[in-house]
Amino acid sequence: MGISKWESFLEKHIEGFFNKKFGSALEPFEVEKQLIREMQRKRKKSGKNNLLPNSYSLYISITDYQCLCSKRFIDELYMTIEKETIRSDCFIEGKLQVHIEKNEDFSQGMCEVSSCFQEAPVGKNYNEPNTLILDRSAFEPPLNLPVVYKITSLTVVEGPDLDAYLEFGEKQIYIGRREKNDFILTDTNASRMHAYITFECHRHILYDAESLNGTCLNGQKISSACLCSGDEIKIGNTVLLYEVI
Repeated sequence: MGISKWESFLEKHIEGFFNKKFGSALEPFEVEKQLIREMQRKRKKSGKNNLLPNSYSLYISITDYQCLCSKRFIDELYMTIEKETIRSDCFIEGKLQVHIEKNEDFSQGMCEVSSCFQEAPVGKNYNEPNTLILDRSAFEPPLNLPVVYKITSLTVVEGPDLDAYLEFGEKQIYIGRREKNDFILTDTNASRMHAYITFECHRHILYDAESLNGTCLNGQKISSACLCSGDEIKIGNTVLLYEVI
């Protein structure tokens, strides 16, 4: 057993021992820590890319379930997965799912995370994340509208719009001088619709929108490229910093 695997084994079992012995309420950061550990444990290579599971199940005690299981907490775990996916330069194929279940055999403070690579059903299109199908016959407005997950940001670190800032997540955003853009620049060397960022396989992809002066990523001219936290995008005389928040 390698050193890293041995450390992971000890950490997991020592945590389990103390949880059983001195059971205390499960803290959200403890769940997130185990979730990230499971993500990296199941990471696999597919062609040139590293893939992470798209389905996660968390098992906790009945007491902790009553305290933690809420839509807000599940949303936080969802964002934790998306942020870690970007930080570790991996991809997730298909729809991301997070479930929390009660385990009657668990004492307070115990948590177990499992994951798998779940294939999308034939005929389903998951390119549009969190798609909500509404019944048009219903008269009451829906209360379960898709959550806007803000996991990354763009900040102007050089140029006329210094310190301009935008947080975003799964929504496609447009950058340029046009007033309808999501990130509006006043830089005269930027095109009206200069570039755009899409969300594909739970990663942000930067595209040049056939701009007049082109788009550069970390000093290299690109037509499209996958973004990593800390990347610098140059548009005209403007430099934007892309970061996980």
